Amino acid sequence: MNNGFLNIIQWKKIVYFVFILFLFKFCFLYGYGFKKTLSFFDLGLLSIASALLLASGYITSFIIRKQHKKTRLNLKKIKKLSFLLTLIGVLAGILFSFKIERPFDGILFIICPIIVHFYIKSNIKKTFISNIVTAFLKPFALLTLLWFDCPIDLTHDQWTLFYNLQLITIAYIIISFFSNIVIEIIFDLININEDNQNKQNTLPILLGRKRARNISLLLSIICCFFLFSISLAFYDSTFIFATLMLLGIIPYLYFIYYLMKASEVKDYQQLIKISYFNFFLALLSIPLIAYYLKYVIN
Repeated sequence: MNNGFLNIIQWKKIVYFVFILFLFKFCFLYGYGFKKTLSFFDLGLLSIASALLLASGYITSFIIRKQHKKTRLNLKKIKKLSFLLTLIGVLAGILFSFKIERPFDGILFIICPIIVHFYIKSNIKKTFISNIVTAFLKPFALLTLLWFDCPIDLTHDQWTLFYNLQLITIAYIIISFFSNIVIEIIFDLININEDNQNKQNTLPILLGRKRARNISLLLSIICCFFLFSISLAFYDSTFIFATLMLLGIIPYLYFIYYLMKASEVKDYQQLIKISYFNFFLALLSIPLIAYYLKYVIN
């Protein structure tokens, strides 16, 4: 039951969401000499609220998908648990908004679960739109952090530094978003037979394997080109430029090369492994760049 419940709430994604919040807070919004809105305790409250609401959303999705199918789990108890998690998450979010003296932001923690609930009920089948929504989840953590954690009383030099930090963070958001869409398409390519039997409306089913792969290839090329453009913006900083090239662009080029040759399920499964390694390199680049900005430049 415990393992089943953890799988329902997709605990790995929730842990990753919270990890990203704290990683970017520590690396790009802490230790630069300027005061920020959120303390780490505040971020903890935000993380708890977000994690509970995410868990509730995943449970709602599971209930709607399984309500007309046989399952060993007690859906009535799970519904009650989903409501409880939503209630606690909303209360934690409201407490957080009052704690940072922005009480009207508490409305977001009420509106978001409602929107998610109606979205899930109206989108039972897998579609390309659902891929986009899923891909948006990870970068949404960074958007949440940027929304709530604002700088206070910055000098001119600090504004310049903060601008560079925002530029780097936004670059990670955009790259993460497009990369996740590509991964979702590849997963659909792997599961195309099963999805077809379940009458899903994924991109490979609607357009065919080759066209879906070409779309993922185009998105990967756009993402790599954008990353290269960002690296050129930091060309004067040899360390940041080299880090982006070695841990970002070169691994991405290898992924694109392998994607161009992929045609069978085993090829796409290998691409998933490559993408996970690339994600690891991307995460590794974050503290490296942060260390350079904090202790070398700053």
